[in-house]
Amino acid sequence: MSKSTTTLKITALAIAALAAAGSASAQEAAAPSPFADFAEKCMNEGPRYDRTAALAKESGWGALSQDMTLGILPLDEPTAFDGWITQTGGDKPFEAIVIAKATVGEKPVESCTMAFAGADAAQFERDLIAAKSATASGQQNGEVRVRKFFSIEREGFKEAVTLDLPTYPNGADEVVASVVAEQQIEN
Repeated sequence: MSKSTTTLKITALAIAALAAAGSASAQEAAAPSPFADFAEKCMNEGPRYDRTAALAKESGWGALSQDMTLGILPLDEPTAFDGWITQTGGDKPFEAIVIAKATVGEKPVESCTMAFAGADAAQFERDLIAAKSATASGQQNGEVRVRKFFSIEREGFKEAVTLDLPTYPNGADEVVASVVAEQQIEN
């Protein structure tokens, strides 16, 4: 079995666990869309490990189990990683965030990944393309999931975005979205 097939199967298992953990199907009308939440937490300023860890502490998010964190982590051999449940229960669908640092080639990178239960996968993809002028750069098809690769540019820097979506979306889908970018040192 290839590494990409194994990764897709692990991701599918993690997503199934996410869906089971978040049984609520309706979102509050005032709640931001899953894409807007992903854009705010991961994309607008790029993935920032320290900033997200501070937000998690400040917000009191519960820790995501290590196996679920590793199941949706987009980077091989991370040097650091953390994951949190950002919302679940009641009428709020399950949502989690995972951050990581790694070295790719000789470049330090950071990633920010969010997993959503009960999201509209097709709308999420449309929002990404419209809001971030995302350019499709590839696709990897699995039996029940499809992984779509995009590139975006933020403040002159190229970033890689991956959407892990169901092959046949139904409007109440499990969506995993990741952005990976070269680490930016803040002054």
